[in-house]
Amino acid sequence: MQYPSSSPSASFTYPSHPGSWDSAPETSRMAADAVAPMARTHRAMVLAELQAAYPGGRSSEQIAEAMGISVYSVRSRVSELIAAGHVEETAQRTRNEAGRTVAIWRARA
Repeated sequence: MQYPSSSPSASFTYPSHPGSWDSAPETSRMAADAVAPMARTHRAMVLAELQAAYPGGRSSEQIAEAMGISVYSVRSRVSELIAAGHVEETAQRTRNEAGRTVAIWRARA
């Protein structure tokens, strides 16, 4: 799967700031602004976790467990890190607790 580095309809500050679509309701933009300080911290922690695992990688679920935060927060931070060019998807896969196949991410060298 290819992840765009930016989207013409996404927030112009993404990926360094949580994004929302230009057409999103005001509440979506307010939510992105509200989580921005926490997102900055979590983004740094996710990257540190992946750098520590390098050259291996981790799934979003594995990162969330190691950090003790929600997998939903991790997934958003991974997307931001991909868009910023700091993280890449590997060819490896694993299964999550629900038995679904999930991607393994790693820090870029």
